[in-house]
Amino acid sequence: MPDSLDLYTLGGAEDYAQRLATRHLRRYPGLQRAAGRGAPVLAICAAIQVLGHWYETSSGDRVDGVGLLDVTTSPQDARTIGELVSKPLLAGLTQPLTGFENHRGGTVLGPGTSPLGAVVKGAGNRAGDGFDGAVAGSVVATYMHGPCLARNPELADLLLSKVVGELAPLDLPEVDLLRRERLSAR
Repeated sequence: MPDSLDLYTLGGAEDYAQRLATRHLRRYPGLQRAAGRGAPVLAICAAIQVLGHWYETSSGDRVDGVGLLDVTTSPQDARTIGELVSKPLLAGLTQPLTGFENHRGGTVLGPGTSPLGAVVKGAGNRAGDGFDGAVAGSVVATYMHGPCLARNPELADLLLSKVVGELAPLDLPEVDLLRRERLSAR
């Protein structure tokens, strides 16, 4: 992975593809160098596991992660599927965060990482935890699919502003309608 990009996004995968991605990122540490220089990184779903210290696969194998986040992940008893809504805890975000979660991993945050949001609806990082996501330096991770950025324009603007500076708000009635619809489904 090149270390010269302005912004990075990573998505999740099933165990086999996730292992391959982790191995590749560990072997070619461009992402780690980019995050070290402050390039924004957004990790969705299982990508939070890849960027942590380690994660455990569904078969019980422990895989060393990239180490950009102070998190570890183990399988939960049951898969979490459904709408996820959280109150943002990251400076610069004021609107509720919304997405669709579909994961079996239960992620535990260490002291070097803060949660992205406090769960209002859904499970987030793990059942009973009360938080979703992880933030450390320029890395933001979440279990929100959705698509995450389309459903959370304030988060998209925050990440983009780190690259291009302040952005003028856009009038997007269809996005506002989607957000109202998703948030009213609580």
